[in-house]
Amino acid sequence: MIEMKYVINVSVKNNNAPADGESFNSVSVICLDNKDFKPVAGLEVILSALSIGGTAFFKETDTTVYPAITNSIGLVTADIADIVAENIVIKCHVKSDPISQDTAALTFRKPTKTFEITRAANLNRTFLYGEPTVSWAGAEFTLYTDGGSGDIEWSTNNIISEVTIRPNANQSASIMINADPGKNIRIIAKDRVTGESDAYSFYLHSFIQSDRQKHTFSEAKEKFGDYLLPVSTYEKVFSQWGNLMVYYIWSTAVDDTYWTRELIPNSAQNDENVIDQVESRDFERVIVFDVKTGVKSIANTLFNKKYFMYAID
Repeated sequence: MIEMKYVINVSVKNNNAPADGESFNSVSVICLDNKDFKPVAGLEVILSALSIGGTAFFKETDTTVYPAITNSIGLVTADIADIVAENIVIKCHVKSDPISQDTAALTFRKPTKTFEITRAANLNRTFLYGEPTVSWAGAEFTLYTDGGSGDIEWSTNNIISEVTIRPNANQSASIMINADPGKNIRIIAKDRVTGESDAYSFYLHSFIQSDRQKHTFSEAKEKFGDYLLPVSTYEKVFSQWGNLMVYYIWSTAVDDTYWTRELIPNSAQNDENVIDQVESRDFERVIVFDVKTGVKSIANTLFNKKYFMYAID
């Protein structure tokens, strides 16, 4: 039996590139002396890309064969491309000693569109990037992706309980906001096959709450004071989330308008002249907000009982 003069090891550095003729898998070859196992510099080796149709090729030569010489530490590296999605074999042997050889397998996958998160949407609206900026416990929206392999891993930036992610079957994920995170949230989607990733970030400036019980305005004001939402926050909720009737947590508490904290003097003739002030005996009317339609109006009396929202910083 003829003994090999050299120990050859072919190892994969990069694998699973798309078969587009432009993306590369890569290998490294280390050559050692079979007696003392020291690296052999200046050794001529031949690398071959073995594919079914001969479509795989080396970047270095643009052919299926790559003659190379080991460097000072007995190393050779090579990049390989293909135009067919398939598994191939890379073989390396020593030119002067063909039995000193080794092989490694590479995979070229079917080319795909660039993987990306395309939009974030709730049941009513598509968010602008960076939204939502206002939310509540139990609010949920969906992140949609396109491209890639469809095998996606979802994660967040060290958020465990405040925000949870539920992967869906259509390359999307449902994002549930359970509590106020108190910091910027970054949702990361990574394609397990292609290695591509994308992220979606948002920060909640307001985290709203409600006991979903009706109260008189004086009761609401006594309990929460300036924590009651102003009209501008209600408008932001509606602009980002739409009709709250469709969300389960609000579905039993949106058959009436909600108190805001903004009061109007009896003498005001124009309902649009909204004045945001503290309670006074001169103030008897309150701007209310319809969370189904996004329309604000004025309550006829403070003795009505209505729902309200509040946000505690």
